[in-house]
Amino acid sequence: MTNLNEKIEENVNVLSSPSELKITDIRVANITGTPKHCPLIKVYTNQGLVGYGEVRDASSATYALMLKSRLIGENPCNVDKLFRRIK
Repeated sequence: MTNLNEKIEENVNVLSSPSELKITDIRVANITGTPKHCPLIKVYTNQGLVGYGEVRDASSATYALMLKSRLIGENPCNVDKLFRRIK
């Protein structure tokens, strides 16, 4: 059984560890030519995962980038904590 476990562990990708996931960068792209101006957010992590979002409620890309310092180093899986930090 030990040999089987060792073989399985050799084939398991251990690069993704949700508890150690951290935001490393946030960038903004302004999309124009649509009916509404729409700043898009791209969130980078230390494990190569990338997430996308948008600036909402008539806010600006500048405001989103001001919040960057509060979010860098945080775990993006902990959404409640992130919202409390930016509030």
